[in-house]
Amino acid sequence: MQQLTFNRFERKYLVTTEQKEMLIKLLELNLTFDENIINGLPYHIYNLYYDTDDFEFIRYSLSKPAYKDKVRLRAYHYPLTDDDLVFLEIKKKYEGRVNKRRIVLKYGDFKDFLIQKEEPNAPDYINQQIFQEIDYLLKKSTLKPKAYIAYDRLALHNNDDSLRVTFDQNMRFRSNHISLDNDDSNPILDDQTMWLMEIKSSQNFPLWLTKILSENKLYSQSFSKYGKAYQKFITGEKYEHTTITSH
Repeated sequence: MQQLTFNRFERKYLVTTEQKEMLIKLLELNLTFDENIINGLPYHIYNLYYDTDDFEFIRYSLSKPAYKDKVRLRAYHYPLTDDDLVFLEIKKKYEGRVNKRRIVLKYGDFKDFLIQKEEPNAPDYINQQIFQEIDYLLKKSTLKPKAYIAYDRLALHNNDDSLRVTFDQNMRFRSNHISLDNDDSNPILDDQTMWLMEIKSSQNFPLWLTKILSENKLYSQSFSKYGKAYQKFITGEKYEHTTITSH
């Protein structure tokens, strides 16, 4: 059964390939690769980010407010068929804690909803409630797909998935012809050998993980894939990765 809701703390770190390899060896002492990792190879994630015509949501997010939210469509396959599953998500962040809710639907049903405004059939009450929440935000703010963002991911987790560590590379972006029907895109990072490590935990980091971060002098940073792409490709501004907290 697909998990529909998540509530956790998230911290982000930019690491080199060498650091990534070292960290995975240390993490494997307590975590295991998730079921999507086959022969140690990353799986792929494809997203459409929703925003207003003047990019109000990402501009507000970059101002670092105490509360922010975003809507995106996520897929794990390319190319997609109408029968492939996609995930329509709403993600909210308040004071460092992230709440994510999503519904699962077929890509063909999503296109019917997007183009013809046909509401998808929700299989249960939870899906229906989440869809209504997302649909309200889409209509209230007149949101539409404004950015395509894709990347390759390695992921490790503990037995109950209360702690996940992911490594993303080959982060890429497109701001025209926004759909999941092609993967034409531009690199988000100038140095494509870098990896974005994200630690996602429902509780405080365990002591063994805090020790790894401290001993390797790793500090969390404010980093947004969509924010980086928006500033680099749409506004032409320089994007600074600013350390905001340790561990």
